[in-house]
Amino acid sequence: MATDIDDLFADGQFRFMDEDFEGSIEIFTRVLEMDPAYAKAYQARGISRLRLGDRESALADLREALRLDPENPRFHYHHAAVLMQMDRLEEAVEAVSRAIDLDPAYAAAYYIRGQLYERLGDEESAAADTSHAMNLRKEQMKANRWVDM
Repeated sequence: MATDIDDLFADGQFRFMDEDFEGSIEIFTRVLEMDPAYAKAYQARGISRLRLGDRESALADLREALRLDPENPRFHYHHAAVLMQMDRLEEAVEAVSRAIDLDPAYAAAYYIRGQLYERLGDEESAAADTSHAMNLRKEQMKANRWVDM
């Protein structure tokens, strides 16, 4: 069964990449019907719902993903992205800061937190996070070059 559900989840991801967000939502919902504890399906469905502009449902899905796997930094990051789109900036800072606590090398999390600080008027923190995000990306690119050699 694990292979079947994983294959179905992958189909949902392909629909998402094809920007068939309604189709991806249908597939991720089927995955969740098969396994209500499949946290990544809540995350993926939430992001699909966000792409369709359904922020409330996206937020509910991300919260359920976090309930199932509170130590996943990606879930906190996407939770922050939804909150940011809802202009709930302070909550978004808390969510993305939790992602950074869990994964201090998560460059995208620093970048989004920098954007949040900028919107909140904290230019110093915004500049520090944006700079840190760029430095992390440079380090990751250098590391990838060594691996690819």
